[in-house]
Amino acid sequence: GTFFAAMSVRTRNREIMLPLLLFPISIPAVLGMVAGTTAILTGENSAHFYIVLLLTYDVVFTTASLGLFETILHAE
Repeated sequence: GTFFAAMSVRTRNREIMLPLLLFPISIPAVLGMVAGTTAILTGENSAHFYIVLLLTYDVVFTTASLGLFETILHAE
């Protein structure tokens, strides 16, 4: 969220841009958390797939945000 807020700071409609950027990016994480929690609580399915999905999501976006944050922060 912080990375996308920094990216939308210099836009004209920053109040609209942040939700438009953040919502589609957060959907896979929310769906993975709900499906994983459901799988754990019901015991019907294995939650392994959802845990791997969330870990991959976390690694990809953390790496991308750390790598691009300095560029976004100093962009003009």
